[in-house]
Amino acid sequence: MILVHRQLWLILAVETVFFIVLAIWVLTRLDRLLEPASLITALVIIVVGDLVTVLLMQRLAPTRIIFSAGNAGELFGKAVAGFGKEPYGYIVIRGEQWAARIRGQQLIEPGDRVQVVSRGGLTLLVEHADQISDGRSSSSKRG
Repeated sequence: MILVHRQLWLILAVETVFFIVLAIWVLTRLDRLLEPASLITALVIIVVGDLVTVLLMQRLAPTRIIFSAGNAGELFGKAVAGFGKEPYGYIVIRGEQWAARIRGQQLIEPGDRVQVVSRGGLTLLVEHADQISDGRSSSSKRG
């Protein structure tokens, strides 16, 4: 999920405006800040700012990748950066860039096709797509 710089600045600007409004409101009500009405108003300003930020994020940076139980293995992507000697890098799936970590001791280089094994937070656990298909075919030959 890559945000264009303009979109990122828009989101940061909206959040900053809400924090400025909150700061000005706090400074003008400093003597009555701990009154219940003041605390509720501050909470409303914070919640509205967070909701606007979330709505902007969903609008400007929606993800088209949805993980549900059992379907992570059906996702394939392409390694685009990193990996090499490190177990971490970046892959692209359906036009979105994701942080990824290699499962096991595999060699993945930019341009290689990878398969998603699972997800931990915003990092995908991947294997080289050829090794997965080879492993499945060799295990089916044994059985």
